[in-house]
Amino acid sequence: MITTLQRSITFPPIRLKKIDDYVIYITTHEVSLEELKERGFDIGKGKGDITRFLERLKIVEVLNGSVRLTALGRRFVTLKEILGLSIYHALFFQRVPQYRLLVEILKEVREVRREDLYNLVNDRISKMSPTAWVNKVAFKTLLQIAEDLNVAKRNGNIYSFLEDPVERSVIEYYERYGVKIGQSFYVRPDAVIIKECGKEEPPYGLYRVDAVCTVSNIYNIFTE
Repeated sequence: MITTLQRSITFPPIRLKKIDDYVIYITTHEVSLEELKERGFDIGKGKGDITRFLERLKIVEVLNGSVRLTALGRRFVTLKEILGLSIYHALFFQRVPQYRLLVEILKEVREVRREDLYNLVNDRISKMSPTAWVNKVAFKTLLQIAEDLNVAKRNGNIYSFLEDPVERSVIEYYERYGVKIGQSFYVRPDAVIIKECGKEEPPYGLYRVDAVCTVSNIYNIFTE
């Protein structure tokens, strides 16, 4: 079964862990479409729901019946090793318009009933394209992804915005592998996430890194 985001990318009605298990498996195996289904990493007809979805996001490609990571996919996996699951937020925010709208609206209103959030998302979409909309199954899937990534918090039927998980992960990474002096982090050269956001500070061989620049550049990777 495919959950269709009308006039946009199809989104499989599946939890984030299932998508991540798929990515982990194809990162470490040369795998065929048939094997992915036989081992339970994909579902659906043809190529499979998750394969089709990640192919449209330019993370994987299918060649002669085999699935492999694209150049963007390999960079995504490298960033995932550094930042963990939060990198999915940057990917979906930049490449799944309905997910981005959901997050932006949740951030604007800060706290909202689930049904009201659903209506707000579709109201915003209708202003952009009168024939486009998000059905309730797709909305449920995207909202669950936001919860899994700690973007959204649920209290009964009320949802609130928590934080930008990419920003949180970057700060935690530099706190773990560097030292903060004033408003800047200083790390070893091999701990710089985005080279353009680090500047060598002699004589100790450390790099002063800009966390804001790092977060911005991570998001920009998925607009290419």
